[in-house]
Amino acid sequence: MMHRFEYPRRCTKCHASVKSCSQRFESTARSFVAVTILISCLWIPLTRSFHFVWHSTRANNRIVSDNVFESHRDPRGSRRKTFNAREAVQSEHDAVEYPTQRSQLEKMTVRQLKEFMLDRGIPSRPGSKLKNDVVEYIWDNVNSEIMGGSDLVMDDLGNDVNGALQAQQVATNNVSPSRTNDAHKRKKPGVMPPLSLNTVPEDEADEEVYTKETPYVLTPKDRIVLDVLERYPPLHDAIIAGCAASSDDKSTSGAANSNCEIQSITTSNIDQCSLSTLLYNPPSGLAENDMRQTYHPMLRNTTQSDLDIVFIGTASCTPGITRGVSCTAVRLNWRSSRVYNTVNGDVRSEREEEKGSMGTWLFDCGEATQLSIQKTTSIKPGKISKIFITHCHGDHSFGLPGLLCLMGTDRDREAPPIEIYGPEGLRMWLRVAIRYSVSRIVPPYRVHELMDVPMAPEWEQGHRRNGRFYFQWKKEGGGYRWGTKGLAGEDPVSWISRAPMVNLDPSADFGEVKGGRDIYPRYDHPQCHDGAPIWEVENDGDVSVHAAPMSHGVPCVGYVIEEHDRPGRLRPENVLPVIERNRDGLLSSGVKNPMKVMAVVKNLPIGGTYTFPDGTIIKQEEVVEPPRKGRKLVICGDTADCRALDGLSQGADVLVHEATNTFLPGVDKDGNMRMVTRDAKIHGHSTPIMAGEFAKRINAKKLVLNHFSARYKGDQSLDSITIMTRMERQAMKASGLAEESVACAWDFMLLPVPRN
Repeated sequence: MMHRFEYPRRCTKCHASVKSCSQRFESTARSFVAVTILISCLWIPLTRSFHFVWHSTRANNRIVSDNVFESHRDPRGSRRKTFNAREAVQSEHDAVEYPTQRSQLEKMTVRQLKEFMLDRGIPSRPGSKLKNDVVEYIWDNVNSEIMGGSDLVMDDLGNDVNGALQAQQVATNNVSPSRTNDAHKRKKPGVMPPLSLNTVPEDEADEEVYTKETPYVLTPKDRIVLDVLERYPPLHDAIIAGCAASSDDKSTSGAANSNCEIQSITTSNIDQCSLSTLLYNPPSGLAENDMRQTYHPMLRNTTQSDLDIVFIGTASCTPGITRGVSCTAVRLNWRSSRVYNTVNGDVRSEREEEKGSMGTWLFDCGEATQLSIQKTTSIKPGKISKIFITHCHGDHSFGLPGLLCLMGTDRDREAPPIEIYGPEGLRMWLRVAIRYSVSRIVPPYRVHELMDVPMAPEWEQGHRRNGRFYFQWKKEGGGYRWGTKGLAGEDPVSWISRAPMVNLDPSADFGEVKGGRDIYPRYDHPQCHDGAPIWEVENDGDVSVHAAPMSHGVPCVGYVIEEHDRPGRLRPENVLPVIERNRDGLLSSGVKNPMKVMAVVKNLPIGGTYTFPDGTIIKQEEVVEPPRKGRKLVICGDTADCRALDGLSQGADVLVHEATNTFLPGVDKDGNMRMVTRDAKIHGHSTPIMAGEFAKRINAKKLVLNHFSARYKGDQSLDSITIMTRMERQAMKASGLAEESVACAWDFMLLPVPRN
C-alpha cells in the first residue's frame, strides 16, 4: 500500500508553521527592497547637500581668516609685529602668478614649466618641445595676459607697476617692508621663486623711488656655471664678447640690454646674464689646441711622458659632429721599430728610430675612426702595431676594415704584420669584409681570437632563442657561476656558431697572413675573481695584456695593460771612484773600456756582487736604486658590471670606464637616478656613479669616463662643459677622488701617464 507524501506542518529551523515562516520571509524581502530603492533615490541629493555645506564652511573660514592677525617674530629684533597673514600669502601668490623677469622662467625645469602652464591655463604648445621655445611661448602668453588687463601697467623690465603699488599700499598699512621680506623669501617647491618688485608709492610720486628688494639666491646651475667659467678663462672671454656683441645689436635697434656693461660674470650679476639664449662663439681647437687640454684640472700640471693615452672617439652608438665613436690609443713612446724578414718572420735587424715609432696600440675601432685619426697629428696610421677589439657591436668594430685600408697606404711593406685581438668570430668577419670589398691595399695582418667568452650570469637568452640576451635582476651583483663556454655551439643562430661553417681560407693577396692564435681562458689564474676567467692575451717583452669578461648583451671583454717593473737607476757617485781607482787593473785584465763596468754593475741580479782588481766588492743594492714599479692601465668595454676585472686591475694608474648615461636635474625631463641606473644596466651600460664605485673598489689613481650617449655633446660650449662637469662630480663623489683625478674625456684628449 502506497503512502502519500505530505509536507511537514512545522519549520525545521524555527519550529513555526510553514505558512507563517514563508510569510515572514516575504515581508523581510519586501522591506529590504524598499530600503534599497529609497537609498538609491536619496543618494544624489544627499551628496550635493554635503558638498554645498562643505564649500560654504570653507568660504566662511576664508572670510573669518581675513580678519585674523597672527604674531611673527622679527628675525632682526626681539619685538613682535602683527600683520595680515592672508595678504602676505596673496602677495606671494601674485608674485608667482605674474613672472616679471624672463630669467626666472629660464631657471625652471621643463616639468615646472609644464606645471606652470597647467596652473595658469595656458594651452600646450604644439610643435617644438625645446625648453627655450617653451619659455618663449609662456613669456609671450603671460605678457599678453598682463597687458590685456585694463588696470595693469608694465615698466621697461616687465614689472607690473599697478599690482606692485597695491601690494605696497597693503604692506604700508600693516607693517614696514623690512618686516615682510621673510614671507617673500620662502619658496614653494616646484614653482618659481617670488620676484622683486620695483614700486613707487602714490603719496610719494615726486620723491625718491622706493624699492622693495628680494636678494637673489644662486641656484645650483648658477654655481656650477660660475665654476666652469672660472676654470676655463677662454670660455669666459668668449661669453663676454658675445654679451658685448649682443648689446651692440640691441642698442642699434633701440632695445634695452642689461649685459652692455658686464666685464666679468660673477655672483653679483649672473642673474642679469641670459646665458641660455646668448649667441657667442665658443673656443675652437683640437688636441693640444683645445682649451681643456690646458685648463682641465687633470691636465693642468702634467708634463710629457713616455706613456700616454689619446682618446680618438668618446661617443656611443653613432659618430656625431662633436664626438666620434669608441677608439682609444695607447702610445708606448719608448718602443723601437723592428724590421722583420717578410719571408720567415725572423728579426733581421733592429735599430732605434724616431720616438714613438711602432708603439701605438688601439683599443676598439668604431665607425669613421679612419677619419678621426686624420684630424690629429698625435696618431700616425703607419705606426699602429696592435688593435684590440672589446666586442662585436658596430660602434666598436665597424671602422676596422676602413682603418686597415688607410694604414696600407702609409706603411712600410717590410714592417711586421698588424696584430689584431678580439672575441671569437672576429677573424672570419674581417676576412669576409675585406674579401667582399676586394680591398687589396690592406697591410699584412693576423687575427688572434679570444675563445669561449662567456656571458655574465645575469644575462640569459630570451624565450624565443633568437640570440638575444636579457638582463636578469634576480642575478644582479655576482655570486652566480660564470659559464665555461661561449656562444659557439650554444646559440646556433649566432655568428660565432656559423663562422666556422664559412668555407673561406685566408689569403695573403688580401693581407691576412698565417700565425693567428686561438687564446683560451684560464679559470685557475691567481687573479681570477667571482669565478670569471682570464685570458693571457699578450706578453710583449716589457708590457703584458690580460683580458676578463664584461657584463654586456654580447660577449665582451675588458683589457688590462701592465708595464713590467723596471730595474732601478744606477747611483754613479758610488761606482765612479772605484772604477777610476781600478782603471789600470781593469785594462790589464782585458777590459778595453773601464766605463762599461757601470753597465755590468747596473745589470747585476738582486743580491749580486762585483769584485774589482784591488779586491773591492760592490753589492747590487748599494749602487742600484730599488726597482721601479710598472704602470697599469685598465680599459673597460661596454659593461654594466666590471667585477671580473677586480683582481687584475687593483691599483690601476688610469681607469677608462664607460658612462653612457646619467640623470641631471634640470636637464632631464622625467625620471630620477634610480630609473636611469636601472635602464643603463638593462642595456648593458653604466653611469658615472657606477664607474666611480668601481674605481674606488680597485683603488684607481685616475678615472676617465668615455662612451657617452649621443645627446651629450663634446664641444667647448658652456652647456656641454657644464654637463660634463656635473658628470665628473657624480663620479668624484662615488669614487672619493679629487677633481684633478677625474675627467670626462673629449675627442683627441691626450693624457700623459707619469712613471711611479
